[in-house]
Amino acid sequence: MTTRIGEGAVKRNASKQIEERKAERKAVQRKEFAMRYDRPKQVSFLDADSVNTDNFRAIPKDTITQGLSQAALAVYPVLCAQADFEKNNTFQVSQQNIAVWAGITDNTVRKGIRDLEAAGLLSREKFTEGTRHFYVYKVDFLRKPALDRKQHRGGAVYFYTCIVDNGIWASVSLGAKALYLILRAEGKQDLDLYNDIERVTAGEYRDYEPVEFEEYVRNRKWDVCNLSLAELGRTVGVGRLNVNAALGELERYGLTERVDKWTKVYLRPRRLLKY
Repeated sequence: MTTRIGEGAVKRNASKQIEERKAERKAVQRKEFAMRYDRPKQVSFLDADSVNTDNFRAIPKDTITQGLSQAALAVYPVLCAQADFEKNNTFQVSQQNIAVWAGITDNTVRKGIRDLEAAGLLSREKFTEGTRHFYVYKVDFLRKPALDRKQHRGGAVYFYTCIVDNGIWASVSLGAKALYLILRAEGKQDLDLYNDIERVTAGEYRDYEPVEFEEYVRNRKWDVCNLSLAELGRTVGVGRLNVNAALGELERYGLTERVDKWTKVYLRPRRLLKY
């Protein structure tokens, strides 16, 4: 016996197949869009003409010298640069982009984040939106209200974010990053030496007028670190040969200059300010 299929059933079946194909296409489309738009935006570095050389974050010196790992010291300035300077608000940044800005692997980023959390300098919370998982962070440093009240000024390193934005931070090794922060924390302001050196550099022997202290503090190019290579090595936790190599890296990017037994450590890279 032959069973006849009614015309209405055929139409219903065809409509069902059409709807199923539409649903499949939409599912594929949603997946493609999710892969494209849920992916963290890849950071790009700014060239010398585009970068802002005035932005900074005030990092406590005792934070740098408390014995943080090199991974933590690499990640910390990157997170500070992404955070609000005035309020301790949460912010979102992908670990992939942290890795790009710091020039390190994802595993090193994760270690740095864990070490900063253990030191009480960072907190984070995980969120999920659909298939996307991300963290929001809070990072501790000296913010503008404290600086405006003239608190902690002598105990802070002004880390200029152009070092990160221009890709210099990503270009130097972990040891060089740690060494630069140690040099900044151990560096001393010396107005007399600064006036003497900058006068010689500029060749202003006849019409030379010494820089006043307030102007010097605001606009100085460098500080002086008197620690020997052996002392720097012990502080950073590397051998003397590695200190020499790290200093060479920093000097290539205009962040340091070795002069006899002491080191000029630049607040902003010479190659960005062309001095």
